[in-house]
Amino acid sequence: MNSKKTLGLLCFTCIGLLFLAYLNDSPEAIQVPIEQTGNQTPTLNEHIPVAKLNYNEGIQTSVPKLVTSNIRYENYHSTLGPLPKSLRGTHIPAAFELDQNGHLIISTSIKSVIEYFLSAIGEEPIETIIARIEELLTQQLEDPARTEALEVLAQYINYKTALIDLETNLADSTQLSGQSNDYLTMFQYRREARMNHLSPEIYDAFFADEDKVDRYTADLLEIRRNNNLSDEEKLDLYLAAEQQLPAKEQAIRQAERARESLKTDIQTAREAGANDEQIFQMRTEVYGYDTATRFAEADKKKALWDARFQTYREERANILSNEGLSDTDKTNEIYTIQTNLFTQNEQRRLATLDKIHDNKAQL
Repeated sequence: MNSKKTLGLLCFTCIGLLFLAYLNDSPEAIQVPIEQTGNQTPTLNEHIPVAKLNYNEGIQTSVPKLVTSNIRYENYHSTLGPLPKSLRGTHIPAAFELDQNGHLIISTSIKSVIEYFLSAIGEEPIETIIARIEELLTQQLEDPARTEALEVLAQYINYKTALIDLETNLADSTQLSGQSNDYLTMFQYRREARMNHLSPEIYDAFFADEDKVDRYTADLLEIRRNNNLSDEEKLDLYLAAEQQLPAKEQAIRQAERARESLKTDIQTAREAGANDEQIFQMRTEVYGYDTATRFAEADKKKALWDARFQTYREERANILSNEGLSDTDKTNEIYTIQTNLFTQNEQRRLATLDKIHDNKAQL
């Protein structure tokens, strides 16, 4: 009796598994998703959602949607007519980022679009330029991003108008006073105009990093002008000013200092008798193995060039000092040496190098 029940359960289970397998393999079961997604290709102006799988958590994390459009001067169509001729051969840098709810993410790409059209100022009225930008934003974006982008445009135009007025007033004041405005003064006025006419979000995206660099430049000029500071004090102030730069700019300047310091250290090491392997290790610590290898190869090429050039200079000097040769013979013999020691490309450099070394020898 128990055997019959067990056999019945096994049969029932097998039938269920066969039914599930049929559903999974059935063309009808997989046709719907193919019809829904397989033949759809997003156009350039579509909102394209992108998702990134977080393997650590096993869930999908949303990243910004990108709205782009490849609009070149040649295929630009507008109720306002063709673009000004100065923009011929260019394309509109139309690229916008949206969050998962369709709101505009403020980024420098919006500023690039606005400035693209503003670059034609003087060729057509500002009203036409603003209308072109509004038209593009309206075509490319849907609400709420569209309304938000138009608000960014309104604030940016207000800022640019205020900046023009400010610069005009400063120019008038300068002319009346007979004094020039320094870099720090101009930076402060420009930053104030930006912060007064742009929301904090727009200011941070458009100008925060730029203003940090300008502030750094202004500080450097002030430090250099201060004759009451020693070189050590100035260096400390330079390094302190550098801390206000964006992280990327700080990294660039730190790398530049490391390269300059390495160049000095290598020169000192060579003078002290360091060999090629020691120089290679010094470069590896700053640049890494691959770059250090390229430097080593360049050193070898330079050493070979220097040896050939030195041989050429010595033989040339002997020919020029040989009073038994006519000027024509001297020219011919020098030419023979040049063709024996150097390629045609290298020979083109010799006239300039000879002049430089001859001038040094006369000093």
